[in-house]
Amino acid sequence: MIENSTLRVGGNSIKVWLGDVIKSVGTVLNDFGTRYSIKNKPRLVTNPSAKLINPFTLMINFTVDTNDKYQIILQGDYKQKYKDCIDGQIDLTENDQFMIINQNQQSWFKKE
Repeated sequence: MIENSTLRVGGNSIKVWLGDVIKSVGTVLNDFGTRYSIKNKPRLVTNPSAKLINPFTLMINFTVDTNDKYQIILQGDYKQKYKDCIDGQIDLTENDQFMIINQNQQSWFKKE
């Protein structure tokens, strides 16, 4: 879901609630409940920017949970779009970039 230029990726509100209930039941289950709740919270993706490195490589940079910077590198045939772009800045809407980010969650890698 995209709201205010922010994409919510994943998450399950019922499992977050269940994790919070487990956490509140007792100290033995506290660690399990905390991990379960954190694992199922949605991640907030903001500030996407796309750039064509060459006619065959698309790079998308974005921020996850306000402070972690991630990147996706996609390979494909972007020859015509590369000819049309200026300084590698491809004309992709924010929604298109969010769709690419959401569809390629396994390809995310953290920038350091």
